[in-house]
Amino acid sequence: MRIVVTALILLSNLQPAAATTISLDKTIDTLDRTLAYQGEIYDIRDIGAYSLGETVNITVNATDVESFQLSLLDKNKNFLWNHMVYYTDGMAEAVMPGGAVTVPGTYVFAVFYQGDILAVKPVVISKYNLSVIPSSTIVPAGGTLHVKVRVSPDTSLPVRVVLVKNSSSLESSANRTQDGIYETDINIPESAYSRFSLYAAIASDNIILGYPELIGISGEGTINVTELSPQAPTAAGYILPAVAFLFLTGVIFLVLRKIRS
Repeated sequence: MRIVVTALILLSNLQPAAATTISLDKTIDTLDRTLAYQGEIYDIRDIGAYSLGETVNITVNATDVESFQLSLLDKNKNFLWNHMVYYTDGMAEAVMPGGAVTVPGTYVFAVFYQGDILAVKPVVISKYNLSVIPSSTIVPAGGTLHVKVRVSPDTSLPVRVVLVKNSSSLESSANRTQDGIYETDINIPESAYSRFSLYAAIASDNIILGYPELIGISGEGTINVTELSPQAPTAAGYILPAVAFLFLTGVIFLVLRKIRS
């Protein structure tokens, strides 16, 4: 599912620091995404997933700096929460209270140091509770995976289901079959076999850089796709990336834009 984590920020002077990372206590694996910018490479491997009003436990590893600012920003460059860290020995922990965010949507944590951004981590703050229920956790290559999604409260917004592994994904739109229940089938290519992460997401009507903003996301473990025969090729690179959405494409370009006071 190329669901875009679009609701992010216009940040300036992004400077990479390989030793600086942001980790959250609740994340969902999404499409691995890399971006080359001014000779540097930036990677996003997962996204935070929390309910509205829920606290967020954050760990920052920043071995190259002793002091920094950890902030949460919205798509309009507003700083919603800030936490200063002084004289860390390489790792710092922080807790963002649930009241820091009052509107569901996609946000980003960022580590600032002397006006530069050392690391970013997208996060979806949701007003929906999503339960993803696969028909099985083992599916043969060339087979079909049936997935049911329970959504509370019910919504008229699009519900999408995704299987993802590294930079490859399969996606499908879920159809509403009864109140709060959405279902879909994902057809697995014969050439694909491996362990995939399964998740569902809800997009809002807000369009940012041509992509819908996520206001709900939930994952449900892994799906094992078994090979058809010993002669089948390896899974890597054989699943076509989905076209409709892509987590983080819009995010990265927004992150590289200049912040204005």
